Formats: sequence, structure tokens, C-alpha cells
Amino acid sequence: MALFSSLGQTFFISLFSSDIRAALALSHGDFGTYYAIATTASAITLLWLGKLADIMRVEKLALMVLMSLSGAALFFSQVQSVTMLLIGLFMLRLFGQGMTTHTYATAIARRYISARGRALSIAQLGHTLGESIAPVSVVTMMLFIDWRTIWMILPFAALFILAPFLRYLTQRTPLQDGGGLEGLNIQKDAAAKHADDVQDQNAFGDDAGFDGRHWRRRDVIRHKTFWFGSMWLTAVPSYVLTGVMFHQIYLANLKNVSLASWTANYVLYAVFAVIGSLVAGQLVDRFTARRVAPYTMLPTALACICLYFADSVMGISLFFMLFGLAGGTPNAATTAIIAEAYGTRYLGEIKAIFLPISVFGSALSPMILGLMIDLGGGLEMILGSCALIAIFAQMSSMIVLGHFRKG
Repeated sequence: MALFSSLGQTFFISLFSSDIRAALALSHGDFGTYYAIATTASAITLLWLGKLADIMRVEKLALMVLMSLSGAALFFSQVQSVTMLLIGLFMLRLFGQGMTTHTYATAIARRYISARGRALSIAQLGHTLGESIAPVSVVTMMLFIDWRTIWMILPFAALFILAPFLRYLTQRTPLQDGGGLEGLNIQKDAAAKHADDVQDQNAFGDDAGFDGRHWRRRDVIRHKTFWFGSMWLTAVPSYVLTGVMFHQIYLANLKNVSLASWTANYVLYAVFAVIGSLVAGQLVDRFTARRVAPYTMLPTALACICLYFADSVMGISLFFMLFGLAGGTPNAATTAIIAEAYGTRYLGEIKAIFLPISVFGSALSPMILGLMIDLGGGLEMILGSCALIAIFAQMSSMIVLGHFRKG
């Protein structure tokens, strides 16, 4: 699921940017604006669609999402107008970046307790694999077939490679020590039948959140842990990474680095993203997400600072190493902190708050950083602002989350 989420990710869709703009006679600004509109609309839709993870079995939900994503890709191959482009981008962002990631991350967070961090970090490798092989694969395919044909092939690849194995891949294993959605529903029914003997109707399951209860969405958005802690841990990585990737050609030019030399360093990015994801998962399982998650913002700040001072090939390579860590470390830790802080019973509806925040971040940063560029802002403004919000996110979440314990 993580691998096929690439179909709705910025790095993948942007590979077809020039062909789409040529087909529809769009400028860079036009395409960026439509992309932001579609992304924002998908984020809003996720607020209610994400609740399906609380009521549908993971096998059925995964199949529904996969079929929807395949349909979106097939529709995108037939885009002939701006209206069709908006609909196609909306569907790809909703079912690619959005629901595909939401489905697997929610299921893993529920089914694993003691090994939650490691399980999430391993699943995250699918994203890294996509970032590693998709660009080269697409560029190679474009040498032989046009972009529309590629988008016609993609949905069948997703259906034939993954769909037949969903039942097997979603089966429970001995290592899954969490109840999952099924276990929580059984416990909820049992609690309802013995309501007179139950003091806290929210406290079913062995993986409650802070204060020993399972939080609802309304509880989360009213609490300071959301506004000054977990929200920033979700928004900042998406904002910074997407913004830097979107404007990487501009940044490479400022650093007098050729595009070929710049993109060659993505091998380092992929390697260190894997390392960061696996290490973060191990640390979460050992020290808890509450203690580890705030520190996942550090590589983001260091990467921005490194790029600002980089004046050699080695400096650019070091930036990509840190940038890879910035891309790999937050994912397992942030999903784990949501489950650890708020419990797993209503994890679907709660994650449906955080995923749109991530999507909003990825929609806003290209526009905001682009405005900075138009206003004449150089490396100081672009990288300085990114580093500062990463530092703020780390300090704020350390203070807020540090006051809470599992009850």
C-alpha cells in the first residue's frame, strides 16, 4: 500500500508536469494553483472519509481504496480539460497520498503495540522504494510510450500486483499483539452489555491513550497536545520536504549545482530515509513515541542549515543525507504518537484529522515558498523559515507531550 501511494504523491505526479502543461496549455503557475486546489479539496474530504477505518475491516477498505486509486489513474490518463485535470488530481491525491497511507498506517498502529514503531518503519520503506524507483522507471518508459499510456498501465499494475494478495497480507500474525479493529469492537460490545459495571465507557482495550482513555476527535481538537504538539509534528515535515522538492531546481541553481549532479544525490536520500525510518521505529519501541517523536524534527532543521552553508559537492551530499533522515524519521514516530497519545479505538477518525494537516502542508509550501522567491527571497528566507518552524515544532512538542503519561 505504501508503495502504490506513490501514484498520488507530489514527486510522482510532478514527473508528468511538462506533458500535462503542454497538453492543456498551462503555465507553471496555473498547474501549481490547480494542484493546490485539488490537494486542499482532498484534505477536506479526508476528514470524513477517514472514518471508514473505524468501521470497515482492513481487507475490504484496502480493496476499496486500491480500486478507487486505479480508477483515478485511469481517469487521469484521459484528461482533456482543466475541469478533468482538477477531478483527476483530486482523486489521485485523495486515494493515493491520502487514503492509501491512512489505511495501512491505521491498521498497523492498531494491530501492533510493543513493536508498533518497527512495524510502521518497515511499512514506510514502501514510500522510500517508490521514491527510489518510480522516477527512473517513468523517465525510461517515456522514451518508448507517451504519458497517457503510462497512466493507463498503472491501474492494472496496482490491481494485478497487490489486489489478489490482500486477504493473505491482512491476516493476523503471532507478532500482532494489538486487538485491531475486530478486537476493539468485541470489547466495546462487551462493555455495552455490562454498562452498569463499567465506570469508563471509553476505557476498553489494552492500548488506551493519555489519561487511560480512548479519545474522540472532539477531545483531541480541544486539547493543547494537538495545537502545540502532535499537529506540528505532522505538518512540518510535509511542509518542508514538499516545498524543498518542489523548488529544488531553483535551489540547485542558487548553489551552482547542475540538475544531473543534484538528482544523483537522491540515492543518498533513499538510503538515509531507510536508515532514519528503521532507527526511529526501534527508538519508539524502546523509549515510547512521546519521547522520540519531537526529536524527529531535528534532521529537518539540520538539513536546511546544511544546504544554506553548503559550498561543495560534499556539502550537497551531506544535505541529502540529512534530508533523507528528515524524510524517514518522522513517519513511524508521528503515527505512533497519535496512537500512543489518543488510544486506538477511534484511531481512524483521529488520524483523519492529522492526514489532512499533512496534505495541507504539502499544498501550502510550494505556494508560500514560491511567493518568497517572487519577492526576491533567497536562501536566507526560504531555508531559514523552514529551519525555524522545525525547531519550533521540536521545542513545543517536547514541552507539551512531556507533561503526559499513559494512564
